[in-house]
Amino acid sequence: MAPQAKRRCREVIPNWDSLQDGEDALDEMLQYLGYSSPECLQRTGTPLNIPALPPTCVSEKQENDVINAILKQCAEERDFALYRGNDLSMRAVVQQEPSPQRPQSAFYYCKLLLNILGMNSWEKRNSFHLLKKNEKLLRELKNLDSRQCRETHKIAVFYVAEGQEDKHSILSNTAGSQAYEDFVSGLGWEVNLTSHCGFMGGLQRNKSTGLTMPYFATSTVEVMFHVSTRMPPDSDDSLTKKLRHLGNDEVHIVWSEHSRDYRRGIIPTEFGDVLIIIYPMKNHMYSIQIIKKPEVPFFGPLFDGAIVDGNILPTVVRATAINASRALKSLIPLYQNFYEERARYLETIVQHHLEPTTFEDYAARVFCPAPFHHLPSEAGSCLESQLAESPAMQVDGSDLASPISPRASKSRMSMKLRRSSGSANKT
Repeated sequence: MAPQAKRRCREVIPNWDSLQDGEDALDEMLQYLGYSSPECLQRTGTPLNIPALPPTCVSEKQENDVINAILKQCAEERDFALYRGNDLSMRAVVQQEPSPQRPQSAFYYCKLLLNILGMNSWEKRNSFHLLKKNEKLLRELKNLDSRQCRETHKIAVFYVAEGQEDKHSILSNTAGSQAYEDFVSGLGWEVNLTSHCGFMGGLQRNKSTGLTMPYFATSTVEVMFHVSTRMPPDSDDSLTKKLRHLGNDEVHIVWSEHSRDYRRGIIPTEFGDVLIIIYPMKNHMYSIQIIKKPEVPFFGPLFDGAIVDGNILPTVVRATAINASRALKSLIPLYQNFYEERARYLETIVQHHLEPTTFEDYAARVFCPAPFHHLPSEAGSCLESQLAESPAMQVDGSDLASPISPRASKSRMSMKLRRSSGSANKT
């Protein structure tokens, strides 16, 4: 090994600019570390750039063999890089984000979803089945799509002005005070009934029950508010129709600006089991009165006699009305929530249309599904017309190798039988 090179100044960290020709940067750095940090020395008095003596178990010949093997490998790598350096496969390419590709199979995303959920494994086979593809199954699925997938409520909202104590005057209101209008706008967002796609709550799209209504929805709940001031009171028939919609609701929200307390019998109806009455007070505060039938369970968050700030009034009144509607529905015998009814309907579909298959058939149909023909009888007639038009296709049924050839030959046989029976009847 080469002897230790002398450094000009061991107290300074060597850098690239201070190195002269023939000086080794690693050798200079090892000398500096041994001088500045003596505790790093492996042996006292021996700098770090001096290689350690070989172990006693390794002879000089073995050490030379290892050195020669390393030098040989270095030379081979240098030659390989020299001769194969121009090869494109040896050059690094900048990694780029792959462009999205449209899958060729129409069922690619279905299979991807099944793989992600782990439904294609053998362990999940008992809980995953194929259904018989027919017209009845399609009708069942359309019926399932038409069913409600969220909890629905319809709630009536009345406005009682000062001095109004009969149903005719209350139902004839077309607008209310500014505080009332702000409260109604906070119950939900205004939707156009002619184009609304959500829960209608029995309202009509022909503008006979109004143009717009407050509507509120979440991922699990839909609420349509039947606001009396939004419905047209043009004639007695309109008032009767308005009373029919409002009176059939089981939960009534009454905004009363009358000096007297609201009485249940003002709006005569068999329903209206829960009344949430709001009385405006001073300083934007509101008093709450809750009237309910004795059999109705407790609900909240509001309670009878509560005082509520106007900023949170629409939110807490809406939550109380929804909980009141839920409490009333819980009294219905054998009542089922929307998710329970949907799950039961899905189980019925699976039981009626289950197709027993082996795991191999199941995997083949999932990864390579066959097209479904809604009218199988038309396939045979279509093939017959093609055979009749094309002379090259007019061959024997035994020569047809397509999967639908037995059906076509069966159709031709049935046609011959009908013709022969017709001629026999004529004779």
